[in-house]
Amino acid sequence: MVHERGERYHKPKGKTPRPNPYFSLLYWQRLEPIFESSDRSAGHLPTMQTSFHNLSLTAAVFFAFVTQRLAPLTEESKLQNPQSSREAQLPEAIEKNQKALLRQPGNERIELALADTYRRVHNDEQARAILQTARRQHPRSIAILRAIATLEIDTQNYDASISALRSALVLAPSNTDIKTLLATAYLKKGNADAALGELNGILSHSSNDALTHFIRAQIYADRGENEESLADLEKVIAVNPQYPPARTLYTKVLVRLAKCQRALEILRPSQQQSALDADSLFLLATAYDCAGQKDQASQARGEFEMLSRAQHETAENRVQSLHLVEQANELAMHNQFSEAQAMLQQALEKNPENAFAYSQQAKIYFSIKQTRQARAAITKALELQPYQPDFLFVQGVIEAGDGNLEAALASFHAVTLINPQEADAYFEVGKIFLQKNDRPRALAAFQKAAQLSPGDDDYRQAVHSAKTHP
Repeated sequence: MVHERGERYHKPKGKTPRPNPYFSLLYWQRLEPIFESSDRSAGHLPTMQTSFHNLSLTAAVFFAFVTQRLAPLTEESKLQNPQSSREAQLPEAIEKNQKALLRQPGNERIELALADTYRRVHNDEQARAILQTARRQHPRSIAILRAIATLEIDTQNYDASISALRSALVLAPSNTDIKTLLATAYLKKGNADAALGELNGILSHSSNDALTHFIRAQIYADRGENEESLADLEKVIAVNPQYPPARTLYTKVLVRLAKCQRALEILRPSQQQSALDADSLFLLATAYDCAGQKDQASQARGEFEMLSRAQHETAENRVQSLHLVEQANELAMHNQFSEAQAMLQQALEKNPENAFAYSQQAKIYFSIKQTRQARAAITKALELQPYQPDFLFVQGVIEAGDGNLEAALASFHAVTLINPQEADAYFEVGKIFLQKNDRPRALAAFQKAAQLSPGDDDYRQAVHSAKTHP
């Protein structure tokens, strides 16, 4: 989506002519994290008073388990896109597959690989557009329908996911992976009955499918049907005894059924004394209580409460850090740079991995002509989020402002690879090519910007100037 361009970068005080065409507030903020009111408010510290029977694994937990099996594309697509698994080269992988698709239009494997790479850089909109085109070209492709379904589940478009999976099952009625993914989509939508129907159908033909047993066990556990859940979980544990979500659910069900000693063996076997997470400590304390081992229960409860407090404090610091970045943004937009920088420093003290705080610092440093500090700050932001297009854009502006045209071009080019709809990046590319006296490429870049945002006066003027001024 292309946003308005107004005041696109901080200007030093006293300079108030026509807005600088670098950064608009909307462009700046459009990828800032957005939280619901419940996220902004102070959360409740978990306590041992939490109802044990209400403690359950979320759909996201076992969806992660599902996608361990379903997420990979075909082996062919992996071969087609060998760079997609190398996280440092994702923009290059996008470009490689774009060029390959130009040479081989409609190639299913390349389309899948390109969509997968866009998903890796968090551009689900572009991935969806590629997959929709691919589906029209290959209406009987199970791989494309599965990729669409996974994307739609991730983006919580469950009806679209279910529709794609039903279409896939028309083509391949016995495909267990598709059926399992359909059950997951139903479950995430909140339709446990439909999910259970799919799972029962799978197990009627494939009784040893551990993943299906695991998902069904979760449904049974949530319904309080603990004996049925235990029977499924024992089959899962037999296949993969170390899988954490299965172990956690297994332990919970064992405690519900008063099989306390077995639960303790699962949670803390003598040969494994590694630290437990908060959920496991909660279960451990409950299991000790169940077994009548009060001293051990008290110790586990203390460990749980200590770890919960630490996790709660970390979460609160992250939320407060984001609030501070938002407040710093408001100050910076009113040229209160010193105050904004002080607030950003507080934000980083609360969360040293807040990449947006570093990006804000970079913008302010650039605005007050401290290029070295600006470059260091945006480098840190990109270390934390290497494919955030706003950060790459800021990097490009900084490099262009310092006369490093090739470095600036590389940054803006990466933006256009990650988000091909980013008109501003094409505009900046055109300006650099003008500086390099490469008018044909400048014109092409300006035309692309104008094509993406036809209502922008600056883009139209740039196209006109590039055409009429030699």
